[in-house]
Amino acid sequence: MLSKFLHHAIYAGTLLAMSSASHASLVSEQVFQNSTATKAQLEQALPDILTFNELVHRVRYFYPSEAVSQTRWEFFLEKVIDQMAVLPEQERLAFALAELKNITPHIVTQPSELPVIAHDDVAHTWVATGARNYHVYERNLRSGSMSELFNHIHTPKSKYYNDVYGNQTLYWPLYLDSQESQNGAVFRPEKRLSTMTNPATCMAAVSYVWAEIYHFWPYFEQVPVNWEDSHITLLKGCLGNFSNLQNIINIEFKKLQDNHVWVALSEMLERRGDYLLPLRVEYIEGKAILTSKTDYLSLQIDIGDELVAIDGKTAGEIIQQAAKTEAVSDHMEEVYAAYGITQNYKSPKLVDLVFRKPTGEIVTTTTATIHKDVIGEFKGNTLERPLIQDLGEGVVRLNVYDIATEAQFNEAKAGLSNAKAIVLDMRGYPRNFFLVREFMGYFSNEATTVGPFMHFSQRLPNQEDVYVNTYPVGIPLNEQLFNVPTVAISSTQNGSAGEHFLMIAQNLDIPIVGDVTAGINGDIIAGWAFGSLANGGIYYLYTGARSDQVDGSKLIGVGIQPDYLVPVTQASIANNVDIQLEKAHQVVLDILTQGLR
Repeated sequence: MLSKFLHHAIYAGTLLAMSSASHASLVSEQVFQNSTATKAQLEQALPDILTFNELVHRVRYFYPSEAVSQTRWEFFLEKVIDQMAVLPEQERLAFALAELKNITPHIVTQPSELPVIAHDDVAHTWVATGARNYHVYERNLRSGSMSELFNHIHTPKSKYYNDVYGNQTLYWPLYLDSQESQNGAVFRPEKRLSTMTNPATCMAAVSYVWAEIYHFWPYFEQVPVNWEDSHITLLKGCLGNFSNLQNIINIEFKKLQDNHVWVALSEMLERRGDYLLPLRVEYIEGKAILTSKTDYLSLQIDIGDELVAIDGKTAGEIIQQAAKTEAVSDHMEEVYAAYGITQNYKSPKLVDLVFRKPTGEIVTTTTATIHKDVIGEFKGNTLERPLIQDLGEGVVRLNVYDIATEAQFNEAKAGLSNAKAIVLDMRGYPRNFFLVREFMGYFSNEATTVGPFMHFSQRLPNQEDVYVNTYPVGIPLNEQLFNVPTVAISSTQNGSAGEHFLMIAQNLDIPIVGDVTAGINGDIIAGWAFGSLANGGIYYLYTGARSDQVDGSKLIGVGIQPDYLVPVTQASIANNVDIQLEKAHQVVLDILTQGLR
């Protein structure tokens, strides 16, 4: 959402990037075959594993050396977790610290033992607006004179970090001179045969993801969650039944209320399957309403019917149960859960279904779950939504998010040129963010932004010292071509960039008609541990930037509240009526009529 200018805005001037060539030595590791520690040993060692992991994560993000920047930390954790668990309790923490000091030799017990760095020495330190270099986020080991770096707004304001490890006080540097920064051995095994079904591997992976959220996620001020406690819960999840691991992960990450969050496990642990019922439902008026189906479903069942039960269990009960393990915000959990109740079967099977028609008539049918590759096209009632639609009386409706090409951009400009009033249909996600951004600039002759939009420079572990980078993210200052009564339409499907332009509409004083949105705007950041999912790894997404409402209140977990709340109804689905568009048309006509008086 932000252009790459963020990089230059933060790091312009005298900061110099380090050479990509490594001078740190490479640890020659044997392939880690499988966990040797039993689940019982790992459980007994859990307090020490937790203590060590949290030290590792602080160090891996903020200790300024090439060895740290190039180490594969998930592999390192996997190895040390397994090894420390088989040791006597009194030896675990000392052993693990010694292993860490192979990579980070300047972890000491007295500040006097830290390397001395002079005012004019060439120094290295971390500058980070994210956990890694990803799109607009930066995490780079930076080089410059010590005085330059220390006085820069995005760098640590202490030369060292005062840490606690068990009952021991530790000190380690936040700045190192160019020679000391090259000390330490890189931990980077050449290959790996273990998988997430090995408890030590699993513990390393979930800890890896937990730590990234803990050190970089930008919403802890707005979302009350004790994320420290989630670490031990996630680690324990690796010691139980692996079939329940995805649910445990989702329940913990649900606490973040971040609708960008997604944690995917390798196929052997994935709870979702490739078979599904030949129907899709949405959560409408507190019920599971059929919105599309394939030809495999009985002709007795119509769009708009309510799915009452699946194999004798009520759809409402299934949705409420599924909502508990959807890693989404509370106000969207049932919406997301309803999407999934007809999907993700592991194998073909016959399923008994009960439907209730709008008239109250009950219809029962049996259908099979069908593989996703052969289930066919899902068809619903067709609400025709061309790019431009003449609604009569001089009102024109534009599907602004469907502007994907220059030709459509020009078509939209021409189509609105003589409109007396405009309905901006903004339900969904922009197909071309930059063309929509450009087009929205024609609705104002003033620079217009979304609500407060922030990236954070993390200058110390645990988000103990944060520098807030606030950016005026909005639309370009174009010539105002459209200065007529305008109304926008929103839906529950609006999220992230789909909410971005609704916030622009709010700042343009354009009334919004429709439903409450997902409540998450801002750039995503993606991460992974132990390689790809195909190789048994773990993959995850979350929101890296913070975006607030236009009025400065929180957006996350709340969503944009329309000026005219018009949820979709069962009757509107069954009768193929777009009640949100009808209301938007009425509102813009009322505004137009009032203006003509």
